[in-house]
Amino acid sequence: MDWVKKILREMVLFGACAVFTGIVGLIVIDQIVMPKFVRQGMQVTVPDLVGLTPAQARARLSSKALNMKQREPRWDASVPEGHIVSQSPAANAKVKPNRTVYIVPSLGGRLFAVPDVTGRTLRQAKLWLEQADLAINTIEQVSSTRVKDGLVIRQSIAAGKEVDSGTTIDLLVSTGPPREVIEVPNVVEMKVTEARRILTSVGLSTDNMRYEFSTSYEPNVVIRQEPKTGSSIKRGSNVILIVSKL
Repeated sequence: MDWVKKILREMVLFGACAVFTGIVGLIVIDQIVMPKFVRQGMQVTVPDLVGLTPAQARARLSSKALNMKQREPRWDASVPEGHIVSQSPAANAKVKPNRTVYIVPSLGGRLFAVPDVTGRTLRQAKLWLEQADLAINTIEQVSSTRVKDGLVIRQSIAAGKEVDSGTTIDLLVSTGPPREVIEVPNVVEMKVTEARRILTSVGLSTDNMRYEFSTSYEPNVVIRQEPKTGSSIKRGSNVILIVSKL
């Protein structure tokens, strides 16, 4: 009978071990295995971070079980300095928990130093301002006994001042010493040599001439003039002659 009791005792112990092992297995499946499989299929929505500060963005991502990493900031006048310009993944994207979202903070609007264009030609001034990401707004011309004709006398924003990109600047440009205003004489239908002699005699220039085909006039006769007869212009100004040719 002892051997029967021994067998029964061993059977009871074996059953108890089996039950204990089963319970442990269920706990492992419930606490470790199942959550792992559930998490594999779970997704969260990436929040919109543009316009937030990095601290605000980190808090919002943390509530979604997401991480944050900051990239190099960039200039952007549309977003205040220290706030987020862009993010990756984008807002409303579906991602798994613990995903890292990359953000780019703004440096704000970039400032540019105004160059000194006084004493420069209008062409040079325009080029220098464009290189500084600035532009000319208005150009006013005045006579000057100190500044040569065509050079910038004054600029509306002082050189060296830092301004936003695209800022416009007004320029005051010299037309040289004051000159007498005279009336343009009529040289139409004159031979070009005679027309030039008359214009030169009253202090006007005839450096530019254009030729046009004409069957109404003999060759080398003035067909038109610019400015027209009677126009008031400064002494030394140029009169363009349009001359006939066959």
